[in-house]
Amino acid sequence: MVSEEDKKKHLYTACSAWYNTPAGEFALQKLDDKITENLTGIFGYFALEAGALANTHSFLETSSVDTCFMLGRDLDIERKHATPCVKAEMEALPLDFHSIDLVLMNHVLECSTNPHQVLREVDRVLVADGHCIIVGFNPLSFWHHRRSFCETNPLSSPPRLYGVSRVRDWFSLLGWTIHKISYVSFRARFMKGNFFNRLEKMEKWGSLYWPIFGNLYIIHTQKQVAGGIIRKTMWDTGKVLPPKIAINPTPRSPQTREQK
Repeated sequence: MVSEEDKKKHLYTACSAWYNTPAGEFALQKLDDKITENLTGIFGYFALEAGALANTHSFLETSSVDTCFMLGRDLDIERKHATPCVKAEMEALPLDFHSIDLVLMNHVLECSTNPHQVLREVDRVLVADGHCIIVGFNPLSFWHHRRSFCETNPLSSPPRLYGVSRVRDWFSLLGWTIHKISYVSFRARFMKGNFFNRLEKMEKWGSLYWPIFGNLYIIHTQKQVAGGIIRKTMWDTGKVLPPKIAINPTPRSPQTREQK
């Protein structure tokens, strides 16, 4: 019997393998451009990146956030990469409440057994007005089928694909704002060589006339908190708010009895 840990590992491997195909290599270049556009204007102290490409590629190299780090369950800590690495699960982040300014996830929802918990954890660790960027396979793609994106391990089922409308509904339940939705890559993974190059016009036509059928989607969202930024307030218990009305003491306190 295959454990949940092994299944998840196979799913991440299958998703990352797609980027070794001509369609995946082309899509990765377009993802870099689109994500760089979304990163413009996002500032802060800490940014977190996680997903199927954690061992091979970083999208946050152009980020203006001060400190960026990679998080994953099977990261190669010894690899020579400028981005610091932390081994952890997205369903249980070892991070404090309201401590992260930006979260970028690629194919995390597809590979997770509990995507709702992933989003709850992201909501917990993000600061008020923090940003989240999600990259995922599009089930409305021209080549729609889970196996068309990933070569599945015999011991594991294909990754479950979540469409843009469903992910958008999940964020609306959290009260988040959707800033931008983009689509990239319109050619199938099995196209190679001259056949792949001859269909280059599909990329131009797809982005102009049928963008919602791209292989990948990018969703840029922002956490919204009623009342603005949450800050801890230190109350002075002896301070009078309006004249003659104090927070403390109460009518039963010794101080009040002495005044009487």
